[in-house]
Amino acid sequence: MKPSIKRLSEQCVSYEYDGLSNREYSILFQSDQHFDSVDCDRDLLNKHLTQVKDMGSTCFMLGDLFDGMGTQGDRRGSKSTLRPELKQTSYLNALVDEAVKLLTPYANNIAAIARGNHEETLLKYTEFDVLSATIQRLNETTGSNIIPMGYTGWIFIRPLRKRATKEKMDPIKTIKIAYTHGHTGGVVTRGVLGVNRKSLVYPDANLIISGHLHESWQMEICRNRITKNGNVDIDSQWHCQLPTYKQNPEDGRGWEHMKGFAPRPLGGYWLDLTYIMSASHEIKYNLRRAC
Repeated sequence: MKPSIKRLSEQCVSYEYDGLSNREYSILFQSDQHFDSVDCDRDLLNKHLTQVKDMGSTCFMLGDLFDGMGTQGDRRGSKSTLRPELKQTSYLNALVDEAVKLLTPYANNIAAIARGNHEETLLKYTEFDVLSATIQRLNETTGSNIIPMGYTGWIFIRPLRKRATKEKMDPIKTIKIAYTHGHTGGVVTRGVLGVNRKSLVYPDANLIISGHLHESWQMEICRNRITKNGNVDIDSQWHCQLPTYKQNPEDGRGWEHMKGFAPRPLGGYWLDLTYIMSASHEIKYNLRRAC
């Protein structure tokens, strides 16, 4: 079977693939590409998306694909941060054109693109949804099935296997991922203080992924769980902070330097999934930096 993605609800999608035929499988998670900024590392972004395509895998983009700070009156941006092809009157249309041009070679290997604060700000002040327009055109022109996602949501990763007695393939395991593009803060703690709060908000998640802060780390939280028979077990909930593809300006000028921000880690994270041959048909998974 070909890998596929489907929407289970407004806030949840399910990504399914043949777990027996793909005993080693990697999925790329990335956010904060800010692809239209001159400070975006396009070479690294294209490198990672090409790796996904070559592996026949998929990518989840979890907010701030766009920088989008070139509209009239936007105090956050300046003309020096705009790429040459975007310095035109029809700026928003050009943003969509450039996004489609960049992502077209990889469209069939992108599962979903979520909203970030930059997309939400553009929609609020211009009443134009660059993300929806980009996804719609990509799906129409390439035959892809990219699903638009909200600022927060859920992703179920489901490796499947076919049982001898059934026509339908069943999940070997469902890995429940809660994601949020992210919230303010993190200058000192790099977002680590939010881990306990997210654990309370998303108790059912095996993995919680966040963006927005342009930081990079992963953390394991161990939890006591009890079965209906009274047996106590220990499981782990993993937290992952996604980095960015936008580095601070090299000339020492701009908002990032005025705020005293440190240089940024670049890239994303791979979720590596491994099928373990056993009576329980276990799926092991771990996070690995894409850099």
